[in-house]
Amino acid sequence: MRAWSAAVLVALLAACSEAPQPDPYRAQLTALNRDWTVTEEEAYAWASVKNANLPTLTGSPEWQRYLAFLEAKLKEYGAVDLFRNRWTFERWDTSDDPAGWSLTSDGRAVRVASYGAYSGATGAEGINRELVYYDHDDPPDSIQDKIVVIPTRPHPQPPYDDDYIINYTFNDYEFATDAETLQAPFTFVDPAETFTFDIWWQLAQGLDEIPATGGAAGAIIVYDMAFERTKGLYTFPVASLYHAPTLILGREDGAGVIVDAKAGKTATLRLEATLEPAEAYQLIAYLPGRDYGTPQDEQIVLVNHTDGPSITQDNGALGLLAIVKYFSQIPQAHRPRTLTIYLDCRHYMPGMEREHNEPAWLNRYPEARQKIVAVVQAEHMGEMDYREVEGVVEPTGLTEQSYLWSRAHPQLIDAAISAVRKHGWSRAQVAAPERPGINGGLQQVWWGVGAIALAGRCDVWHCLDVPAYGLGGFLGHYWSSHATIERWSKAAFVSQALTMTELTGVLMTADLEAITGDIRAESR
Repeated sequence: MRAWSAAVLVALLAACSEAPQPDPYRAQLTALNRDWTVTEEEAYAWASVKNANLPTLTGSPEWQRYLAFLEAKLKEYGAVDLFRNRWTFERWDTSDDPAGWSLTSDGRAVRVASYGAYSGATGAEGINRELVYYDHDDPPDSIQDKIVVIPTRPHPQPPYDDDYIINYTFNDYEFATDAETLQAPFTFVDPAETFTFDIWWQLAQGLDEIPATGGAAGAIIVYDMAFERTKGLYTFPVASLYHAPTLILGREDGAGVIVDAKAGKTATLRLEATLEPAEAYQLIAYLPGRDYGTPQDEQIVLVNHTDGPSITQDNGALGLLAIVKYFSQIPQAHRPRTLTIYLDCRHYMPGMEREHNEPAWLNRYPEARQKIVAVVQAEHMGEMDYREVEGVVEPTGLTEQSYLWSRAHPQLIDAAISAVRKHGWSRAQVAAPERPGINGGLQQVWWGVGAIALAGRCDVWHCLDVPAYGLGGFLGHYWSSHATIERWSKAAFVSQALTMTELTGVLMTADLEAITGDIRAESR
């Protein structure tokens, strides 16, 4: 009897030893272990590197130092097979202070807020020409060989067209934190309340096209903004090189120049700049999953650009770094999918992504897309909200409103709502742009490089059409190189980084094949 019992016990023990053991790391893929997540102190140290290298523009020494930092940290966290997808371009550059640019109008020195990027150069002596005022409702017959003075257009009156509603008003959403602090959707937003939409409305008018196509000798763009928020403003969208050197003025300094232009006075405009060959590259790296290097490998792309003038335009790579740091604590054998880091560089290059589409990573290496099963995007992290009151820029005391985009699938949306609640992401709007929001209205659009996840944006990005999340703050004060770390929140950054880390874990563990099938079936 004892011998039989012993034999049974041995058999049972052998069977138990051969049975699958629970994965000790499985729960921590989505229930974050706070010992592994980015801290506020780390976030501030990382942001300080970006802050020390403003503006961070592709090909510049500052950008190269920022990329070197990112590359070193990725290697520290176990990323492998790093490579640089390279090409060359002509990089235009000027000084980041008024030493390289100046304006005298009718013999009077005028304070200059910034310059028009890729607008050409005058040389040290400047150009002296007649001023001509550009009235948008009644343009001058000719601006040829003159210095054209261009004010921005005012906001339109309702009813608004779709472009204005999408880009310059609060939109609908699936869920919002601190929703009571958001203004009514689809209505004009007064810059005295927040200038997040007003500054973008003025920047996006493409006023550099006027001197570029009209043969002007030079241009002066006058923004309807106080000098404080116009100072250091970088051109966006970034133009291809044109030859009408352009300066930027704020409201106070532009008023007198507009009077001079209407009177046909003369001005001397100086913008010294260089044009030299430079190298651009997209940095690609991999945090290997358990099947890395095999046909079974599935990859989640962590994507954003690395170039921009301010502390948050763009610091999304730091948010992606926080994700990589976390998952590096989980052994490779317990990571269900590979994280593929794709750091783009084309957003602040001349002509932007469309002009540099051919050398992009997924165009040069289309086979890489075959393993991609999901996307996580992050940009404009840790922003605070600002307003302009009587010519003074002041904080509103709130976090900048921001978006957490999700593909339109209930499992993904529910996970996003849960994560923003859990991690304290203030003024987050969870949006699924592919369907109406809770009030039946438009839910914004998916910005920038995150559109790689969608169908229908194949002109610049490959259309992967996969499950995805994206993060984007609305920038507000962050279009300028003078928006430095003092105007940035490490607490907001960390809450956003934790949210995106948890959602990366959701994509690590979810049945993505089923989710993808549901999304595509719904879109038919």
